[in-house]
Amino acid sequence: MPKYRVVRAALAVAGAVALVAGTSGSAHAADLTLKVKRGGHTVGTMTHLDADPDTFRVCDTRADGYGVTGKLYMYTAGWQLKETQADGGDAGCDSFDYNVVPYVGKYLMKVCWDGPGNVCVKKEFTED
Repeated sequence: MPKYRVVRAALAVAGAVALVAGTSGSAHAADLTLKVKRGGHTVGTMTHLDADPDTFRVCDTRADGYGVTGKLYMYTAGWQLKETQADGGDAGCDSFDYNVVPYVGKYLMKVCWDGPGNVCVKKEFTED
């Protein structure tokens, strides 16, 4: 019988730890990274860092002669382009700041590879 009590206690502790770990990450719940891939390789990323101010980082991750372009849209009676940032041909990433306003509306991040074809990834998000 003591063996079962030890197992129950271990499960209860594991459950409590999982609950705390799951709720402690909510401060950065809006952090988001998009990866655009071509031929099975990641060629670029766009990341939203939910800090004050909100920062959007665009990174060309493959030396293939083409860059990537990231765009931020906001939905207000239709999608409206708010910012555009390209990256490629240099070391490091490029970024821009944009104040994402909580509870105002939907936003859309879109990152595209600037090579031939229409290779893009996009995702809508809101900030609560």
